[in-house]
Amino acid sequence: MFLKKSQKKYKEKGYDYYALTESYREGSKVKHRNIAKLGALSPEQAERIRLVLKIQRIDNAYVGDLSDVVVKKHYRFLDVAVMDYFWRQFELDSFFSGIPYAEAMALNHCLDPLTKIHIKEWAEATVLPRLLKTEFPDEYEVYRALDQINKRGDELQQHLYRQYIKSGYAAENTVFYDITSSYFEGTKCVLAAYGYSRDHRSDRKQVVIALVITPDGYPLYWEVMPGNTPDVTTVSELLEKIKVRFGIEKCLLVFDRGMVSADNLKAVAAHKFTYISAMDKDEIRTLGLLEPEFPQLITGNWEENLQDKGFHAYSRNLFYREHVHAGGRHILAFNSYLYREQQQSREIRLKKAKEFLAAYNLELSRAQKSRNRETTERKITSKLRHWQLHKVFEWQLNPIAIETVKGRQVKSFEISYTVNEEKLNTQAQLDGILCFVTNDTAQTPGQVIHYYRRKNIIEDAFRELNSYLRPFHLPRKERVKGHVTICALSVRCVTIYRTHVRLGSTNRFRSPHHYF
Repeated sequence: MFLKKSQKKYKEKGYDYYALTESYREGSKVKHRNIAKLGALSPEQAERIRLVLKIQRIDNAYVGDLSDVVVKKHYRFLDVAVMDYFWRQFELDSFFSGIPYAEAMALNHCLDPLTKIHIKEWAEATVLPRLLKTEFPDEYEVYRALDQINKRGDELQQHLYRQYIKSGYAAENTVFYDITSSYFEGTKCVLAAYGYSRDHRSDRKQVVIALVITPDGYPLYWEVMPGNTPDVTTVSELLEKIKVRFGIEKCLLVFDRGMVSADNLKAVAAHKFTYISAMDKDEIRTLGLLEPEFPQLITGNWEENLQDKGFHAYSRNLFYREHVHAGGRHILAFNSYLYREQQQSREIRLKKAKEFLAAYNLELSRAQKSRNRETTERKITSKLRHWQLHKVFEWQLNPIAIETVKGRQVKSFEISYTVNEEKLNTQAQLDGILCFVTNDTAQTPGQVIHYYRRKNIIEDAFRELNSYLRPFHLPRKERVKGHVTICALSVRCVTIYRTHVRLGSTNRFRSPHHYF
């Protein structure tokens, strides 16, 4: 059955008429006969009738009001689909073919971080199984997936590097390098050890994580090391792996002052790489680059004073002067904003230290129990170190005897101290002073400063990485490394998202409604 249209003319004007018509066979001929004449119809009415006739030919078709439709089950879709698109952009779907939990864990870290045992439940509540066209095995398979991911860690880094080159994200031949630490909730992992904690959790065992990223913020290389690994010992191994694993012959490394040592700088030069870093204040003092009268130059009309001494303006607040020698180049810089900030900070810290000592003296003078000398000294030293004034305050504990309300005598102490003004002034002499070091002769001093300032992108990456890493509950080192790999891939997904959608410093995709 179908809707048949015919035209008729009346007084030189054409009219459309419709009829319900069916086909039938008469002998070998197919003929039509009208079942019902419908007369003139508007185009909309004719189209509705055609739709009704079409539905009649479909066995499982249903016609009803929208209010008759009830949703019995739904899946999280939009944010998962967007992140899946970024996952596929670098062909990670094919790289991890057969390991569906790899994408599930990475996307879960970005969107709604959960413990590993809940990844299966989370994934099945999203559109991810339909996008991957696979089912997720039992929830404990996620741990075995970490083992598989770790085994392919080196191959994965090479794959990502090829994808970065293909997409134009590694065109500068420049990388930013730094290390961080992350503490454990448990104590069973053989990699975990006590060491310098950047989380200020010296009471917990930790692992050290090295990270190399491209100038666009994409993770290129990562390595998990024992928790007591010093910063400076990681550079030589990194250089070898960059050369062998990625085939990079020329590269500019930008790293923090904690990595600077004579041996490391020689190792970078021996690999024919270039570097940009900075010196700490103790090293700046030994370079002899500052004039004795420098503290007087940065008072009053400091811009003109510095220009008279060969400094050039990088910005309104930052002036620099280059010093070239046989071993490399030093760019000495003065930042007026940093100078004011450090001056104010020292005054505040000095005030807090004096208030603490006064309050602690009062507490010791009212002691109802005898005080231990070592414990008391340790508390004072810890506080002064926290305020970076342990070299400025010269103090001692004087024993005193206190009679309690019960008539007993207890031993306590009185703190006497002086502030060493000479050491305090020595600290202040380097307020606002920075010194960048490089062996790259192709970069102008301004470019050297620019590159070092850009290293905040690796600090952003570490903040992102650490937000995914903790808490650690994994005992096996292979699974810890696999977990770090997943977190690095999560950072990559977030970085791509920011590149395309420009979210700035947004940390994590906690809700799809917030972002889309």
